[in-house]
Amino acid sequence: MMNQIKVENYKFARSLFFWLALVFMIAVGFFNGYKWDVTAHELSLIKPIEQAISDMSFVFMPALFTAWFIGNSFSTRTIQHEITTGASRFSVILSRAVPVFFASVLLHVSYIASTVISLGLRIGFSTFSLTTDHAVWFLTVILQILALECFFIFVNFLCCNLYVGLIVSVIATFTLVNVFRNLFSEETWYKYSFFHFFESADRSGLITCAMVALASIIVLASMTYVAFRKREI
Repeated sequence: MMNQIKVENYKFARSLFFWLALVFMIAVGFFNGYKWDVTAHELSLIKPIEQAISDMSFVFMPALFTAWFIGNSFSTRTIQHEITTGASRFSVILSRAVPVFFASVLLHVSYIASTVISLGLRIGFSTFSLTTDHAVWFLTVILQILALECFFIFVNFLCCNLYVGLIVSVIATFTLVNVFRNLFSEETWYKYSFFHFFESADRSGLITCAMVALASIIVLASMTYVAFRKREI
């Protein structure tokens, strides 16, 4: 299993798709900080940080990377070769999940950091003062990101095809970010689900979100394993 993880991490590090996605997220973050209306807001770096932490506008980038990274292994028959040479289904899933998790978190962090740096270069960094509540909020959103990636991993191991996985991931992302947000924005189940990054540092809400995210990760990981184990490769 460790050799599989090392191989997939090596492929991830050399992935042009990921580096282009990272550049895109950094560029979007810098633009977000540049266009921040300093005349209409308090001159503080906290407000854009809080906005960026819960911003799901660009969640399609890690979703597309997940679809490409996993789907490419099916298209090149890498996964089929691993299974025929004795690799377990669990190790196949885990070796893909590790770089996908890291990529999704790094893309979101780069967006937040570039937003802060861009605005900080305009107004200074003296107002940069995060609290423990912000740290707990950020870690909870990270859990929600991992849960969301578990969902996309599940989708792509069901599809077992690069192009089908990309199409389904695009449709799923559009549905989650746009349709669900418009239809269920006031629903309690939606506010605390991983389909919606929590929008405040309220401790009681964060605890609920964290528990839902952890439960979702366990359920989705189990569903992925069961579905892939029964799949003929």
